[in-house]
Amino acid sequence: MRAALAGFLAFELLAAGFLVTAGRPDRPATTAPQPRRDATRSKADSVEREARERKRAVAAVLDVRARAIRTRDRNAFAGTLDPTQVAFVTRQVAMFDAIRKVPLASWRYDLSDDRDFTQESSYLRKYRGEAWAPRAVLRYQLEGFDDAPTAAEQFFTFVRRDGRWLTASDDDFPDVSDRQTARDLWDFGPVEVATGARSLVLGHPGHAALLRDIARQTDAAVPRVTAVWGTAWARRAVVVVPRTQRELAAILGDSTDLSKIAAVAVAELPGDATGSHPVGNRVIVNPDNFRRLGTNGRRVVLTHEVTHVASRDSSGADVPTWLVEGLADYVGYLGTGLSAKAICQELAVEVRNGRRPTALPTDSDFSGRNDRLAQAYEGAWLAVRMIADRIGERGLVAFYRAVGAASGKDRLREPLAASLHLTPQAFTTAWRSYVVEQLA
Repeated sequence: MRAALAGFLAFELLAAGFLVTAGRPDRPATTAPQPRRDATRSKADSVEREARERKRAVAAVLDVRARAIRTRDRNAFAGTLDPTQVAFVTRQVAMFDAIRKVPLASWRYDLSDDRDFTQESSYLRKYRGEAWAPRAVLRYQLEGFDDAPTAAEQFFTFVRRDGRWLTASDDDFPDVSDRQTARDLWDFGPVEVATGARSLVLGHPGHAALLRDIARQTDAAVPRVTAVWGTAWARRAVVVVPRTQRELAAILGDSTDLSKIAAVAVAELPGDATGSHPVGNRVIVNPDNFRRLGTNGRRVVLTHEVTHVASRDSSGADVPTWLVEGLADYVGYLGTGLSAKAICQELAVEVRNGRRPTALPTDSDFSGRNDRLAQAYEGAWLAVRMIADRIGERGLVAFYRAVGAASGKDRLREPLAASLHLTPQAFTTAWRSYVVEQLA
């Protein structure tokens, strides 16, 4: 979810030159022997060899760390840590203990081939010795729920102590936004697990009743989503329940306003050999808001987020947010018996007061900072509901998939023409009339 900021491994190559000497008039000038060039090449070869050896040694440390987590070998894990960094060791051992109940199918680290921050970096001088801070990628799978490993960037610092490489930190670059280690639930305390027929819920001790309730609600959401979207998805979901909204923000790596959000669905889109399909689909609950919801509210929220999980493969980055969120709300509200005016309370007030929308919600309207966030969601729901009213739920899903498969800024034009026989402008006009018809 974060793009890695490549550092650099710098070494200086000495410039080799020719030394021209003056000889007797009857003797041409000659070049001197070239030991400098050989010495320079030798030095470069030595630097490259040391870099390869260092990478192998650090990769071996990460292999031991990964195997220790998979096999629950606490002593082996602790043996990879630099004992002089007491606070870091304490946090790492706590993380190791916290993950004990998490059902892991795999856990490994890959060292990136990107450039790295070397010991010349001012951040690493505190170690007073050889230090290396490469980019690594943690890849792990949850047993029974992840079809492929999810990826999380890790920015460890490794130090050499008595000939051994050890892990000394994972937060040495506080001022470098793109070199922040991804955090997960186990970084914030012990993890408790609730398992449903179609759900895995991860939270913290003390919230067992909430975790069980979320598992029940998620199990019920899966068939509701499948009834609309179809069976071409995993039909299971992982839900993460942080302790606080602040913890939620840290897990998301997001400093934006989350105060209006009850839950969010996230995934990673790999850019490497693991493929292009999203991995690591997670629904992450905002505990401060979710606890305030009643049974019906929790049903709507979890069904909404599970819809995002199901439709993720068709929800490219360029699909309009009003369509993505509108579909999720459409499925979320199905079967609740709520009327349009009950669902769209904020927008209904504006319509009755003569303030009718002039354009579909933009992507930026769905920001947590938007004072009219509720109206954006309500307008999106009405747009998708109008589509379903005209061409049915199967037509709606086909339209959504067609938009996801299209490309370019005008990606709505062809799907709208094929499915609804409308131009984008005509669709907006029809939607404006529909909003007034439903809410006036």
